[in-house]
Amino acid sequence: MRTLDLERIIRAPRADVFDWLTDATNYQRVPSIRRVTPVRPGNVSEHGVGAVRLLVTPLLRITEEIVDYDPPALFRYRVLKSLPPLHHQDGTVTFDEHPGGTKVCWQSQFEVTAPLFAKAWTFALLPAVYLGLHYVLATADRELRRD
Repeated sequence: MRTLDLERIIRAPRADVFDWLTDATNYQRVPSIRRVTPVRPGNVSEHGVGAVRLLVTPLLRITEEIVDYDPPALFRYRVLKSLPPLHHQDGTVTFDEHPGGTKVCWQSQFEVTAPLFAKAWTFALLPAVYLGLHYVLATADRELRRD
């Protein structure tokens, strides 16, 4: 299992950053994300607990479900289906006030579940997943920035 930890200060109010990152349709403006399809709205809030979305990138196709939603502090998600097949622990994104705006911490753990060379496939996919999450945060910062 590989763990990715990313942190970024986004120069915008915490509620705005939370709203942007929980609305996966914003991710369509992120380099390397080809398509985002909302599959099912959340039980109480459109992007909240129970929401399911499909994300398609050049290397991954992921269907994920929001399992914890606490505006504007955190959300957690789990992968329901993916190609290539992944074993994925819940991903967690937290939002904290910061003098420069909002500190976002994104943690994700995963591994490719392949019958052969699973560790090698996981290692090979790691930079792509890291860059994808980095681009999501960079796009949010660019679109929300308050200088």
